[in-house]
Amino acid sequence: MERKSSYNYYLDYQLISSTDYRGKIRYFDRFYSSFELLDEKDRLALHLDFNKALFEVGNYHRFVQSVDPLIEQVIIDNIYEYRGEKIYEGLLFKKAAALYNLRQYNGAIKVLKSLIKMDKDHRLAKNLLSLCIRKLGKTWYDLSKAIAIVLMFSAASILFAEFVIVSSFYLEYLKQVMFIRNTLILIASGLLICRELVMIWSIRREVNF
Repeated sequence: MERKSSYNYYLDYQLISSTDYRGKIRYFDRFYSSFELLDEKDRLALHLDFNKALFEVGNYHRFVQSVDPLIEQVIIDNIYEYRGEKIYEGLLFKKAAALYNLRQYNGAIKVLKSLIKMDKDHRLAKNLLSLCIRKLGKTWYDLSKAIAIVLMFSAASILFAEFVIVSSFYLEYLKQVMFIRNTLILIASGLLICRELVMIWSIRREVNF
C-alpha cells in the first residue's frame, strides 16, 4: 500500500507542467519522504528532474549541494543517457555553470577541465571555461585598462597644450612635447594589446591543456 501511495505522489509530480519549476520544487519538498519509497529507477528520474528545476530557477546553492550524490548514482548505475541527453556530461556542465554563477570560478574550472577531457569538442564547456578564466584575471585585466585610459587622457591633454600653448609660445620645446605625447600613446596602445594577448594565451593554454 505504501509503495502504491508513493507512486501516486510520483505520478502527481509528473502532471506538473514541465516548465513550472517552482511548482515542482514546492511539491518535491512537501512530499519528499514519500518519494524515498519509490523504486530506484523512478527515484533517480525524479531527482534528475528536481535538480533541473533547481538549476532553472537559479537556486544554485541548493543545486550544487544536491548534484554530487546524483552524479555518483549515475556513475554507479552506469547510466549514460536520459531522455536522449548525455546525462553525466549534462550534470557536470550544469554544476560548472552553477559554480560560475556562485562566483566559485576555480571550482567551475576544475569541473570544466574534467568535462573537456571527456569531450574535447564540447564548445559550451570551452566557452564557459574562457569566461571563468577572464573572471579570475579580471583584477589585473581591468587595472591595465584603467592605466591605458589614464595614459590616453594624458596624451590628449598634452596634445591640447601642444596646439594651444607650446606651438604658440614655446616652439623650442615642441619636439620634446611631441615625443612625450607619442610615447604615452604607444605605451597605452601596447598595454591594451598586451592585455588581450595575455588573456587569449591564458585561455588557449587552459582550454587546450
